[in-house]
Amino acid sequence: MALPQWMMLAALAAAPARAVEPGMKNFQLPDGDAMTTLKQFVEQSGEQVFYFVDKVRGVTTHAVQGRMNARTALELMLQDTRLRAVQDDRTGALSVIEREPRKALPPPPAAPSPPARVSPGSPDEIILLPQFSVSGTKADAYRPAEATSAARIRGSLLDTPLSINVVTRELLDDIGANSMYEATRYFSGVSNGRGTGPGGIMDRQNFRGFESFTKTIDNFSSQLLPTNNGFVAVFEPQFIERAEVVLGPDAILAPTGSPGGSMNIITKSPQFQRGGDLTVALGNYNAGKITVDSTGPLGDGNHWAYRVIGDYQDATTYVPGSIRQWNVSPQLTYRFSDSAELTLKYFGAQWELTGAMANANDNGWVVTDPGSIRGTTIAGTPPPSSGFTYNGWNGNTTWSHTFDRVNIVSGQFTTTLADRISMRLGAEALFDNNVGDSGFPSASPTETFDPATGQVIALSSLNPAALPEVARYNHGVSRDVQLQNDYAASFHPGEVSIQPVAGWTYQQAANTSNTRQFTLPPANLFAGTYAPAKPPLSAYAPSAKTKSNAWQGQVYSLTRVGFYDDRVLLTGGVSRTWVNSNTYTYNIADLSAPPVLQTLSGYRDTYLGGILFKPAKNISLYYAFSSNAALTTSNKQPLWQQGQQHEFGLKSEFFHQRLAFTAAHFQIAQTNLVTPNPAFNVDPAHNAPNTLSDQANRGFEFNLVGGLTKNLSVIASFTEMKLRDPFGRRIRNVPDQLANLLLNYRFTDGALKNFSVFAAVVHVGNSAGENAQNDPATGVAVTPLGVPTQPGYYVAAWTVYNAGASYRWDRFRFNLNIDNVLNSKFAWQPASRLSVSPYPGATVRLTTDIKF
Repeated sequence: MALPQWMMLAALAAAPARAVEPGMKNFQLPDGDAMTTLKQFVEQSGEQVFYFVDKVRGVTTHAVQGRMNARTALELMLQDTRLRAVQDDRTGALSVIEREPRKALPPPPAAPSPPARVSPGSPDEIILLPQFSVSGTKADAYRPAEATSAARIRGSLLDTPLSINVVTRELLDDIGANSMYEATRYFSGVSNGRGTGPGGIMDRQNFRGFESFTKTIDNFSSQLLPTNNGFVAVFEPQFIERAEVVLGPDAILAPTGSPGGSMNIITKSPQFQRGGDLTVALGNYNAGKITVDSTGPLGDGNHWAYRVIGDYQDATTYVPGSIRQWNVSPQLTYRFSDSAELTLKYFGAQWELTGAMANANDNGWVVTDPGSIRGTTIAGTPPPSSGFTYNGWNGNTTWSHTFDRVNIVSGQFTTTLADRISMRLGAEALFDNNVGDSGFPSASPTETFDPATGQVIALSSLNPAALPEVARYNHGVSRDVQLQNDYAASFHPGEVSIQPVAGWTYQQAANTSNTRQFTLPPANLFAGTYAPAKPPLSAYAPSAKTKSNAWQGQVYSLTRVGFYDDRVLLTGGVSRTWVNSNTYTYNIADLSAPPVLQTLSGYRDTYLGGILFKPAKNISLYYAFSSNAALTTSNKQPLWQQGQQHEFGLKSEFFHQRLAFTAAHFQIAQTNLVTPNPAFNVDPAHNAPNTLSDQANRGFEFNLVGGLTKNLSVIASFTEMKLRDPFGRRIRNVPDQLANLLLNYRFTDGALKNFSVFAAVVHVGNSAGENAQNDPATGVAVTPLGVPTQPGYYVAAWTVYNAGASYRWDRFRFNLNIDNVLNSKFAWQPASRLSVSPYPGATVRLTTDIKF
């Protein structure tokens, strides 16, 4: 039967309509007129689609990229348009029709479905409930339009008065990331911490100059109370769906975190569409990994879904040694209804570093060069006379190793209450067992200061043929339980929109730490490998032993109010955090003696407030104030160190949210830092030895993220900042300038179809190699004349180039990644004079991914 001319069957094959295949397919669909993009959908999906030509003409559909089933791809194309996809229950045939007009809902209405919000009073008015998950919609592979980390609920980045960088799964795959820093470094405000990278510590990074020791995982803190540090192992990137970096204090998600920013990792979850990946990575460094990731429905496919992720890695590292790890994550989701869902996840990691790589912040070279004084910039490689080599053993024992066993079990239930309130209830239990057993150099040169200027003017010498060495054994065990409960709603009384969010968290933890040391024979650095006999543990002398327990509670409330069709948005929130910790310190000379108890207890309020104005629908101007606080001690009394930030910014989106440009100016202060009082040395009778002061940073950032064209994606950023301590001195390992660029071009037709290439450059400015050291004459960081001491040396600015390519063929994807293409050698991650690390040489990895 011939179709009428006013109707079109968009199919290439003249076959009866068939059911949509449950399998996954690769889609590369641009945005554009539905008349064109629907034809492209048919070509890529192999499905038949019925639609009326006059109904789809003139509608602009969204770009869709990634692997999914046909119906999901079609729904993403049509999201927020006047069209929608329907499927015949009997034949499975797909059709595109117009959405039915909606009647106005009486205020305050609420609904969980995701169509676009329209002008108040129109026939299509509908108010949406906030959601505790992120949308998979991306107009470009590197440019999502939403994030959840500002207040645990999903929100538009354009409407959020904070700087948030989002790392997508596509970016992690394209660059073959082995750690989060390998991806986050391309965004503004992010630089390497000490012990950064695949063999580093805790995914440590610097955000706006402040070192971050923790992260949140699915909104649960990885901060192990009361130490304010996270577990040592690097969280496996194969578990991660995306990561969001909130720059500046995060009063809601990380109220006790770093004032420079926090990272929230959002892990993969079970899917109701079947899919699987087998991935094998081979290369010279940080490779040797095999991963399996399988997900899909269970039973009738309407209620249960599963996911299983597992991997094994045994990789050589650039610094002598290896990474060995097992990781596994079984997951289950039960869908009670369209608005109620329970997800259970387990993450298990057995992570080990061996050799010199096990000694993060101690596996570089000691800065002994007599010329490394008076604030000079040291060379990128150690001088031969020092006995140290660029990436040699450098006095680290061959039997050094670090082991970390991490178990995390979490559950999250989300639902709607009375169709007006979204609710999330979450719980997590974490167990961490960390063992370090290593040998490394134990001495660094002593500095002599000019009393009039505070400059380092001389160094003591070390004998590289008889370098002092120490063996250290440390064992820490941590147990942590968290509960979280959040509520969100959306109201629209008249011309005003109101989105309140409120919730509470509770965290309880206990840990023990035991450290022992043994003096090893001196090392002869000119002899190469250092392999003394490993002493029995019974020979180690106790050096520290503690046990502690703590709890932390938080209640918070945040509200966003919109005026003039959400052209003006006001955001205000407050969080109160209670902390109670008990630390028992043992006398190492007599471990049988009762330990000394120190109790810290108190509470603190932190705030978030902002105003955002949209002169056009794709441009936002904003100001925000945010704060957080951490409990510490001063003179054995509780003391809250607080981070405070003022931020002014501009955000803009182009090409249907495909490309985003942001600019921000920030001013951050960390208050109540305990610092030496210079006046104490001059007049100790009338001045305290220490004072409380602030550490401040200010600067500006630019970010360009997304699609310059439908084929070319970009991440470009520039950061200029000035972090200084109370005496105006620079902080170790914190540059004043960062500049980064990544370009990825994807071929979508022609002979190179399904082929892509990327090139990237990372530039980091010079930084202090050490924090100001204590003057031996006074024992504090001022000279006898009261002049603050200065860092003795600096590390030069560095630039590294990366490149890669990938090709998709049917179910296969091949990725070639080359980090440090030019095999440049330079110092980075300075920890002190005791260790400056080498940047890894050219690192080549070939990754093969097979879809099943």
